[in-house]
Amino acid sequence: METWPAPPSLIAHEGSNASLNCSYTVTNFQSLHWYKQEEKVPTFLFALISTGIEKSGRLRGTLDRKELLSILHITVTEPRDSATYLCAAEARCSLVICSRDPNATTEAPATVRGGSC
Repeated sequence: METWPAPPSLIAHEGSNASLNCSYTVTNFQSLHWYKQEEKVPTFLFALISTGIEKSGRLRGTLDRKELLSILHITVTEPRDSATYLCAAEARCSLVICSRDPNATTEAPATVRGGSC
């Protein structure tokens, strides 16, 4: 997964709506994950796999794969919403196939299969 440096802070008054933007640049995009970090370990909120919307209570995430952007919307903010929110884009690994050199003297096949991101 690819992550980015922390964005500037956002101040929202209780009861208002807040939106956090996350842009990404990964190729072979698979999904985008939103997390809420209140202490040391982030808590998974949801994943967006295709262009569209994911909703969990007062939280709604949108994904625009064409614009390489996701937005986390928080409606009717509450004091417990105060936290650091993180997004991470996951890339699909590509299959790497290597064949032996046709000029090699060995008779054994040397095909290697493995993933690389």
